[in-house]
Amino acid sequence: FSCTDRDDEVNLVNIRIQNSTKLFFNEVRIAERDTVYENIAAGEFSEYIEFETAYANAAVSILTDSTSLNYIPTAVSSDSLPIGFYTYEISLDEENQVGLTFRIDD
Repeated sequence: FSCTDRDDEVNLVNIRIQNSTKLFFNEVRIAERDTVYENIAAGEFSEYIEFETAYANAAVSILTDSTSLNYIPTAVSSDSLPIGFYTYEISLDEENQVGLTFRIDD
C-alpha cells in the first residue's frame, strides 16, 4: 500500500474513494483486490491507492458505525484501466441502495 502524491511519476492505476453519503465510512473494501480504504468522512475523499490492474466497476463492501453496505456491479469490464488517476464515487439512494460512479480524474 502506498499513498500517492500527484506530482510523482505515475506507473500504476491510482484509485481513491469519494464518500458522497451522509455516513462515515469506517472501511471500504474493494473485493477483487481485498484492499481496504479506512476512515472516509461524509463528503470527503480517501487517499489514492495504487493497483497493478483495476477496472471501471468493482464490487465494494462498506462498513459504517451502524450498518454494512454492499455494491455488486451488474456488468464487469474485462479490460484493465490505463495508468492514471480515478475515483469511485459511492452514493446511497432513498432505499439505501449503494451506487458506484466511476470517474477519471484530471
